[in-house]
Amino acid sequence: MNEWSNNRIWYQDMPFKVNGIPVGARMTVIRLNDNKLFIHSPVQLTTKLQLELSQLGQVHAIVSPNMNHHLFLSEWWLAYPNAYFFAPPGLQNKRTDLVFDDALGASTPELWRHQLYQTLLRGSDKMEEVLFCDPQSQTLIVGDTLAWLGNSTHPLTIGLALLNGCFKSPAMPLYWRITFKDKTRLRQSLQEVLTWPFDRIILSHGQLIGSNGKAHFHQAFKWAL
Repeated sequence: MNEWSNNRIWYQDMPFKVNGIPVGARMTVIRLNDNKLFIHSPVQLTTKLQLELSQLGQVHAIVSPNMNHHLFLSEWWLAYPNAYFFAPPGLQNKRTDLVFDDALGASTPELWRHQLYQTLLRGSDKMEEVLFCDPQSQTLIVGDTLAWLGNSTHPLTIGLALLNGCFKSPAMPLYWRITFKDKTRLRQSLQEVLTWPFDRIILSHGQLIGSNGKAHFHQAFKWAL
């Protein structure tokens, strides 16, 4: 895994395709108090990855940010029966084969309260996403809220990024953006996020944002603000 913030945050990339188009996938790992690990958007679980995680701490909480990020949950559920699994809005109905310990919303669960910020990106009639911020490393962690596929050389990925407006700069993909019918609720969510102490952003798909994260986030949502 790649270390993002010293002894605090790591991320793991893996190849991933959507409808045959490479977009990549990224998992984020945060070491909370008592060496307990917070897993955001889990990727495919390998023996090597399990070994690396065991060296960092105890897998304690596994979180899917939205109901699209669920494909590898079964193998994590089998490998870590003592971990707490949290479902975003809509996923419990979609994955009835899994037993979740709790649902995610705008309120922060006790397991990471006072350690991470959390809120719900509201306003879409299709999907809501849970956003997180680690104040210690000043990092915002998102799933599909932002994508930035400008570093791809694959023609299909470039075409997809241009079509969805996330090639030249980070942006919410157009296919999801058009589902936000309630701009007032979306604006309220965005304004809350902009009060958080972050300067960097880890995205699940595409380039990382290593500086000026808040300015990038604000620019990406000027259409809503």
